[in-house]
Amino acid sequence: MKIEGEKINLRKVGVDDFEKIIKWHQNKILIYLAGNRLPKNKEECKDRYLKNNLLHYILAIEDKSGNFVGEIEINHIQWKEKIAELFMYIGEENLWGKGYGTEALSMFIDYIFKVMGFKTIYLRVYKSNKRAIRCYEKCGFKKKGILKLKNHKSLGDDLILMEKKVDV
Repeated sequence: MKIEGEKINLRKVGVDDFEKIIKWHQNKILIYLAGNRLPKNKEECKDRYLKNNLLHYILAIEDKSGNFVGEIEINHIQWKEKIAELFMYIGEENLWGKGYGTEALSMFIDYIFKVMGFKTIYLRVYKSNKRAIRCYEKCGFKKKGILKLKNHKSLGDDLILMEKKVDV
């Protein structure tokens, strides 16, 4: 499966992508913003990307040259209610703020609402991650609340809960 856009394509994550994912895990800023979700080694990559898992649905984001630049997924899927949590990142720091995330998110949302039949997608984003918040708002997400991280004083950041419902 491949979903084609203007700047990017969405496709399944493959074994050839593991090296970059492991490299991206070394970026402290990315790990902070992504919540330390990226696998650290090939075994963790195999578990995350190659096993058939009904708990998450992950696609790679690649540029038009076929370079893997990030990923987008839904997880914590409630199949009966057609609700899921969204997670996305662009791993190549030099591509942050260039519209790759916005295009990927727009294409992915279109796919999961129209093809997969989801009704609601929600996400959590750090309050200080202004670039991501702008991206989510451009794609129709609305702020629903703030999750105070009282036990994470070292992070010094609250999470904003955002949501998008299917347009009826």
